[in-house]
Amino acid sequence: MKETASKLEIAKARLALEGVKSTPHSSVPGRFYRDIARTASLFFFLTQILACSRDRFSPPPDTLVVALESSPINFDPRVLTDQASWRVSDTVFTGLMKKTKEGGFTPDLARSCTTEDARTWRCTLRKGIRFHDGRSLTSRDVAFTYESLIEEGFVSSKKEVMKVITSIETPSEDEIVFRLAAPYSSFPAQLVLGVIPEGTSTREVNERPVGTGPFVFIRHVPDSRLEFQRFEDFYDGPAKTRNLIFRIVPDSTTRALELLNGSLHLSINNLTPDILPRLAEAKNLKVSILPGSNYGYIAFNMRDPLLSRKAVRKALALALDREAIVRGIWRDTVVLTDSLLPEGHWARNRSISPIRRNVDEARGLLDREGLVETGGKPRFVLTYKISTDEMALLQATAIAAQWKEAGVKTEIRASDFSVFYHDVVRGAFQVISMRWQGITDPDHYHDVFHSRSFPPRAWNRGFYSNPCVDSWIDAARQTLDRDKRRQIYALIQEQVQEDLPYISLYTARTVAVHDVRVSGIETIPPTGDFTFLRFLGRS
Repeated sequence: MKETASKLEIAKARLALEGVKSTPHSSVPGRFYRDIARTASLFFFLTQILACSRDRFSPPPDTLVVALESSPINFDPRVLTDQASWRVSDTVFTGLMKKTKEGGFTPDLARSCTTEDARTWRCTLRKGIRFHDGRSLTSRDVAFTYESLIEEGFVSSKKEVMKVITSIETPSEDEIVFRLAAPYSSFPAQLVLGVIPEGTSTREVNERPVGTGPFVFIRHVPDSRLEFQRFEDFYDGPAKTRNLIFRIVPDSTTRALELLNGSLHLSINNLTPDILPRLAEAKNLKVSILPGSNYGYIAFNMRDPLLSRKAVRKALALALDREAIVRGIWRDTVVLTDSLLPEGHWARNRSISPIRRNVDEARGLLDREGLVETGGKPRFVLTYKISTDEMALLQATAIAAQWKEAGVKTEIRASDFSVFYHDVVRGAFQVISMRWQGITDPDHYHDVFHSRSFPPRAWNRGFYSNPCVDSWIDAARQTLDRDKRRQIYALIQEQVQEDLPYISLYTARTVAVHDVRVSGIETIPPTGDFTFLRFLGRS
């Protein structure tokens, strides 16, 4: 039996949720602007729809139910790349270090991690930590986690950056020493990796993940739900809620309906903005908007004969009305950005010159490149790949409409996330748009823009290469002086803005829609990581 409303119910609800009024705009099709004025009777209508559904899901007592858009691809913290998998990892595993809200790192499984030269890092474990199966955590488990990742034959996008490790020593059961081939000031960013028990294979992790995190994995029903139970022996104290369920609900409107009905208690960053005002009116729900650090962007494949030309990328950027997209589609849930790093980050370059829309200049650039419109035919045709997510489709359609004004035709190809993501990780695309989640350390520039980071080694999926950017990234890694690092990253951000392997769109705020009885929402970090779930209670 299905656990969501029927397709007919969803269709009826979507019409009610979205409204019918549109406001035209010069750059974004009017159908993206929805009337947000609605009476409380709408919610009565929607709840009646769900009340009549025989597929209603009733959460067990003392349980928190959280929405996921898709099933996790992998449970192994050594190979995670998709958002759903990361969120499971945040629940089950912990690492030597953890992220802070200020864009730094602090000890977690470790009591301390220190270095004098950024080349030798010494960590001391907390005493008395146990895995979910009762085994005691030792330095051997930490060493195994990292050594197995970098060994020959193990496939992971994290592997390239970990190759900086030349040796791992375990002087005692609670001491571990990492020796690196070169100074690496951002090495703490690699120490957030979830630790697994010594000897665990990827198959074993995926069958039943065992970690040291606040929740114990119970079972996974593919494309339906994941179930967890509070780990009573968690070293920072047991979670406030006894049971945790992640429900897989791919459709945004269905998520809204389930929140209204009470069969979901929390949905983070996965509801369309035009639904939010209506949900805020529901007596059983609250919409909380908090600072965020997720970065939305358009990426180009630099190996494509057309998009390898800088003038073409610049023209596409000039033809884009980013403000209209942010204001018209995303509304108050995002802020316009010209940098991968979020507002307030210590390394963010606040002096980057934004690219403002100028269709005439865009057309002129393309004319000079010999890409002209003839006989009513477009200058060229781009293939724009996205997932079937509703907001991704809205955004891509708006972007295609704007590029059309510059004489460029865009063919949008939407596919299920697993199919789409398979193309992304292989670099099999011309244009894509995605989000990077939870950017904390500026060394993220290495993972996405260094020429050593081409797939499958890391995440430079557009194959961007600039020797100056490579050398600056390497230099920033080799100093512990934050002021020097800030200056270097300012240069990197300026050059990336000039080269345009990405078009920066926005930094997303964290939007949580939740049951009014859920407490602890203020603990959600800007990264949107699910490490906060242990602080949530439900009265």
